[in-house]
Amino acid sequence: MAGVLVFGDINVDVLARLGRDLCPGDDNLVPELHHHCGGVGANAAMALARWGLPVRLIGCVGRDWFGQFALRCLEREHIDVSYLQQTDRALTGLIFIPISPDGQRTIIGSRGANEEILHGDDSWSCLDGVEALFLVGYDFLNAASRRVAEGLMQEAARRGLRIALDVGVAPSQQIPRVILEVTRRVTLLFVSLGEAMALTGKSAKEAVLAALEECGAGEMIVKLGAEGSLIREPRGWCAVPPFAVSAVDTTGAGDAFAAAYLCARLRGWPANEAALLSNAAGAAAASVLGAGENMPGPEAVLRLLNGRLLSGEMEQVRQRVVGKLQRDWLPAESAGASGG
Repeated sequence: MAGVLVFGDINVDVLARLGRDLCPGDDNLVPELHHHCGGVGANAAMALARWGLPVRLIGCVGRDWFGQFALRCLEREHIDVSYLQQTDRALTGLIFIPISPDGQRTIIGSRGANEEILHGDDSWSCLDGVEALFLVGYDFLNAASRRVAEGLMQEAARRGLRIALDVGVAPSQQIPRVILEVTRRVTLLFVSLGEAMALTGKSAKEAVLAALEECGAGEMIVKLGAEGSLIREPRGWCAVPPFAVSAVDTTGAGDAFAAAYLCARLRGWPANEAALLSNAAGAAAASVLGAGENMPGPEAVLRLLNGRLLSGEMEQVRQRVVGKLQRDWLPAESAGASGG
């Protein structure tokens, strides 16, 4: 199976699980801090690798301890980092993530070296041997990374590759016009409802969805977090149910969702099956601390799929997803019962 080229931020995440909500001017000591390789690009790459896809990652880290740590983590996941750049002009992206008692995370940090990427390969050989390009909205936040993203999109379109875009909160709020223009050139768009509101300037759900239909993306998936997701089908928007978990940390849940969906679609799964798989993947990611190296694989996703019966047509979809998951990703001895 051909692989995926991911272009996006590579950070080191420092996580703190809080015993109570933060208050201005307060002290809030925690038993320990956790550090992981993170960033939307690294998270997506590691999530894709967990599904057995060959993954190549483009990004930029600093020549510092944090950059070396991130590289070691990525290489352990068998991700091709031969096109990853290093710079002396900035530190590796560093993000502090306080996690509230209910598992919701707040992002505080700097993109650092992610904004320093340069590209000197006019042949775009980084796209050789892949069938999909995975971009994130953060690629378009500054001029340097935007130039690389635009070049990748143009060459990927020329080669007939699938182009996926996962929007992100900050890009939807800071550069909505840029992101909307980009959506017209992608084949697969991932966006949360909050991001879609920021992009479209609409507040009512129905108005937001109607505006999204005009954005021009070939295929759209709206992430609803704990409420599941929405996919656009010929008959209209279709709700795909969630898988309830006790949230430990929502960091990376959206990245796990997008990776699972893209993997399923690359295997030819229909959109509703891919979305149900993705809902389970996002829920599995939210049930563990940290993203990056802790991204869920097929086994964790199968456990969630087996743990809930759905109603009506979606139960039939769930049973098909379980069967395909066992067939495509899990050996018979580890797959367990189908739950059907």
